Amino acid sequence: MDFSKNIKTYYFYSTFAELLILGPILVLFLIAKGLSFTEIMVLQSISAIAVVLFEVPTGAVADKIGRKESILIGALLWAISLGFYVLGKSFPMFILAEVIFSLGATFKSGADNALIYDSLKVMGREKEFQSIEGKARSFALYAQAVGSIIAGFVYEVNKNLPFLISVVFMLVTIIITLRFKEPPIEGKVGKYGINYLQQIKESGKFIISHEKIKAIIIFTMMFFIFYRTAFFYYQPYMEAVKIPVRYFGIIFFVFNITAAFASKRSHWIMDKTKPKTLTFMALLMIVSFVLMGTVKVWFGVFAILFQQVARGIYRPVTTKYLNKHIPSDKRATVLSFQSLACNLSVAIAFPLMGVLKDHENIFTTHMVLGLAMVILTVMTMRYMKARLGLKSNVEVDIEAH
Repeated sequence: MDFSKNIKTYYFYSTFAELLILGPILVLFLIAKGLSFTEIMVLQSISAIAVVLFEVPTGAVADKIGRKESILIGALLWAISLGFYVLGKSFPMFILAEVIFSLGATFKSGADNALIYDSLKVMGREKEFQSIEGKARSFALYAQAVGSIIAGFVYEVNKNLPFLISVVFMLVTIIITLRFKEPPIEGKVGKYGINYLQQIKESGKFIISHEKIKAIIIFTMMFFIFYRTAFFYYQPYMEAVKIPVRYFGIIFFVFNITAAFASKRSHWIMDKTKPKTLTFMALLMIVSFVLMGTVKVWFGVFAILFQQVARGIYRPVTTKYLNKHIPSDKRATVLSFQSLACNLSVAIAFPLMGVLKDHENIFTTHMVLGLAMVILTVMTMRYMKARLGLKSNVEVDIEAH
């Protein structure tokens, strides 16, 4: 069967699916709404908890009902959530907006990835997944780069405009998603497969019994804490080194272009850093944190480019490792378990990160992050080696068939 149309559609889908032009102004917007930094991080923690609650059940929906339908629901919920942000005037209203946004994210999470991987698998082209995912991710990041500049200008006109424009992009995403053709799910029993609870139970058992999958999930949990926290420290750092707000959009444009450039070349980067790609990703983050902790003038912002390289290759690398070992009938559910684990770790860490920022200056905060990530990276790598029983390198074993 030919599902090559899905690949072309995926490139268009990726361009708009995450085109929320909020990056340069989100923290400023929430502070303008009266929230403290700790409240902003608590809000993100609530969002992560919501993802934990919804992630696996919605992943099972994607495996049972269809990945295309799951993506459509997710995009619609994101549009609704953005509307609540615009209307929000109190902390409870923003909690509602975050919960709806998180529910939408879980419907999309793993479903789009699984749809493309299974489309390639039907055509016997699954080895192309990383390059296709990297290219699609680069389109998303290039679009976000342009959106970053737009956000800066329209925010000055009206603080709500970035959110309203993002709603339009979600509606475009829905139209594009309708063009996907649902691939068959290998190993699926009957029209709707096994029941929801059984789907979740079987996928959970699969993860527990699969040491390689567990090893990758443990690493992504650790990495995701710092990867997500770092974003919320960009704007406080830029303010601390006295970069005018009007330049934030241009700076975020450079960030996204860098991430897109790295994403498109993720396969090449992986080849060059193999068998230490995961360690390389962690090292990029650590170097960035240390530089931002020591450089207290405006050009220190360029240290964030190290994070952008890690951001660009994170999804293509980790999803390649995961998808290689996941059966088709459990793919979206297992990917949802991985997302659940990452968001659970973030839910625990974010309030602490908010308190840290409110009690320390941004430079000390980054030094603490760097030290913490060194310790956790070493611990994670040792854990992975011990559980996989390796004498050489973790990633060699993870990649092995």
